[in-house]
Amino acid sequence: MILVTGATGHVGRAVVSRLVSSGHEVAALVRKPEAAQGRLPRETALRVGDYEDVSSLKAAFAGIDELVLISSDGDADAVMRHHANAISAATAAGVRHITFTSIVDVGEASPFYYAPAYRDAERRLASLPSTILRCGLYSDLILDTWLTSASGELVLPAGQGLVAPVSRDNVAAAVAAVAARPGAARALYTITGNQTLNFDEIAAGYGEATGQPLRYRPRTLDDYLASASARLDAPWPQAFATLCAAIAEGRYASTSSDFTALTGKPPESFRDFLVRMALGARKEA
Repeated sequence: MILVTGATGHVGRAVVSRLVSSGHEVAALVRKPEAAQGRLPRETALRVGDYEDVSSLKAAFAGIDELVLISSDGDADAVMRHHANAISAATAAGVRHITFTSIVDVGEASPFYYAPAYRDAERRLASLPSTILRCGLYSDLILDTWLTSASGELVLPAGQGLVAPVSRDNVAAAVAAVAARPGAARALYTITGNQTLNFDEIAAGYGEATGQPLRYRPRTLDDYLASASARLDAPWPQAFATLCAAIAEGRYASTSSDFTALTGKPPESFRDFLVRMALGARKEA
């Protein structure tokens, strides 16, 4: 049986759906069973567990062959603890293989707020039967966090840094491909889009897809932090500011063919993603 954590989130739900539709026996880790109602295929078994409660995780992981550990979120110290607890519980429960969604930027010198948390998880997995998928910057994050809230001007401290956006749906497809055949998987994959873009190009693409002209203007890290701190709760001002700093340093500027190697398909381009999202928004309006 395959168990997926974060199963009510976007990536987790998509992984569960793909695995179930392929005929696999799948369980979903949830804190509250009612949260899964109507969000997961009815064939999905529910296991109740909490990242903060190792004993509940051990019980939830009993009898599981493959664990898909979708990365946690929130405060970085809590994220690190959640990953460590899940890995520890999986080892104690005798899980045979762990598939983990990491990030492309785990370098020791990275300024990114979450880099140490992911680096710690990868270190814990290094001696275990596991596959790590280092994911690039989500197209969905760019759209939901930065583009839709911009009013004519996208102002970020990302300099002229490049990114290779990848959609959460593509990440889910890659994760499901590994989880379905863990014995055939390598220890490490990098999942990105196949084209790098700077934020001038990202803003222009958004304008073309939505009909709402947008231009990019770089700003200093301090100015961004001051503005974001007035609008957002912790830890997001620091998280987004340091993510942009990492982008400006070129830490997200590479592409990989691993998505195609895993799925046999090219990744969705950022332009196609924006068009798909814009069409969906128009249908809902």
